[in-house]
Amino acid sequence: MKININKIKELRNITNISIIECKKALIETKGDINKAIDYIRKYAKIESIKKSKNETKEGIILDYVIKNFGILLEINCQTDFVAKSLQIINFGKNILTYIFKHKQTNISVIREIFDQERIKLIGILKENIYINRLGYIHGEFIGKYIHHSKRIGVIIRSNIDNDILMKQISMHIAMLKPDYICEKNIPKNIIDHEYSLQKSIAMKNNKSKIIIKKIIEGRLKKFINNITLYNQKFLLDNNKTVFHFLNENKMKIFEFICFELGSNIIKN
Repeated sequence: MKININKIKELRNITNISIIECKKALIETKGDINKAIDYIRKYAKIESIKKSKNETKEGIILDYVIKNFGILLEINCQTDFVAKSLQIINFGKNILTYIFKHKQTNISVIREIFDQERIKLIGILKENIYINRLGYIHGEFIGKYIHHSKRIGVIIRSNIDNDILMKQISMHIAMLKPDYICEKNIPKNIIDHEYSLQKSIAMKNNKSKIIIKKIIEGRLKKFINNITLYNQKFLLDNNKTVFHFLNENKMKIFEFICFELGSNIIKN
């Protein structure tokens, strides 16, 4: 059956899928535009079920930040090419707008609300797409940093309204990836585990108890410094710690969230 090219273009404008798929749908429905749309919707649903078994190791980190509310969202797909597509970016922006407007931060609820839109997008892009995770901070003075690749993003809450300083600290977090703000935030079991590990290593050395104790304390301090924001050497000035930089600017960090693409991949 020969299909008029104008009908194919019309169907493509409506569905935003490929010309080949539009032609196929029109052939199957004998040139009926409305039936072709139903056919595509049904076909996209079937495709989405097949595609949903594919692993999603690429994607983007998106943010929505105002002065007292910040959101990070990770959406995964299969290829870097699709991750950069306008469809994925707009899909993410729609989710962020909804989260902010309705203050709905339950990821399970968000997945359910946007499942039909996700299925439609799978049909268009021919890749599995997954809403992996979201994080949010509520309170005064929210700052952020999103790497230009959109593969890593940070939001923080501070005590002062200074976008430049908050971006600098967020950038530091993105690059050096601390787990905690300061030592008191580290759970006791984490410290105890590291202490036991370092003790077992140090005991293998034929040293006195005093030397062994100093070795353990030194290594434990290094461990704490590596995983705490305040004790790390500041990214933009290695002559001072983050704590000293913050102190100079009368600044405190109350909380932060850091998402790096792929660090929390869920097989779906």
